[in-house]
Amino acid sequence: MPKKTFFNLPEEKKKKILKSADKEFSRVPIEKVSIQNIIEQAEIPRGSFYQYFEDKEDLFDYMMNIKIGDIEKKINEMIKKEDGNIIKICINMYDQMIQMGQERKNNKFFKQIVENVRTRDNLMFIKKVEMKEKIEKTLYSLYDKNKEILNIKNQKEFELVIEILFSITRRRIVASLNYKNSEEAREEFLKEIEFIKNGILK
Repeated sequence: MPKKTFFNLPEEKKKKILKSADKEFSRVPIEKVSIQNIIEQAEIPRGSFYQYFEDKEDLFDYMMNIKIGDIEKKINEMIKKEDGNIIKICINMYDQMIQMGQERKNNKFFKQIVENVRTRDNLMFIKKVEMKEKIEKTLYSLYDKNKEILNIKNQKEFELVIEILFSITRRRIVASLNYKNSEEAREEFLKEIEFIKNGILK
């Protein structure tokens, strides 16, 4: 968590620091991030950086919390829009994440998160797991809204369905980075969803 001195900065200066950090964290995995690059682009002395943050991990953690908060907000909006329908929410989630990934300011940062997780003690891995757990917890609460439309008997089976849908959605988001045609990537994702909905047996 940033120190009080960071929160006391003028908004423009805070934005400049975060913009510089976003650029650097988008460039390389966190273990290779250069604080020197961040402070040079933000035009602040090195000593000031440590008045605002403990280290680069502290800064990364703060930035990820902001991004996780944004994702949670979008998911809550999806839930309301789709009236809790878990399948429609997963499709909406795929579209939202792809849109975020395609935005220039988020694209490289997004790729670092999904592609450059090396070990379980890597901070990117920890934040990725944290994000996954928060999203799943929110989705698990939708059992009552889905028990009539899904072939499930109880909450445990509903959570299993979510695990399957979430796994497909997450994998397809990562796979979409390798597609030249985003529509083709989305069609492949929807095809998998249809198999889940209708089964694979004739």
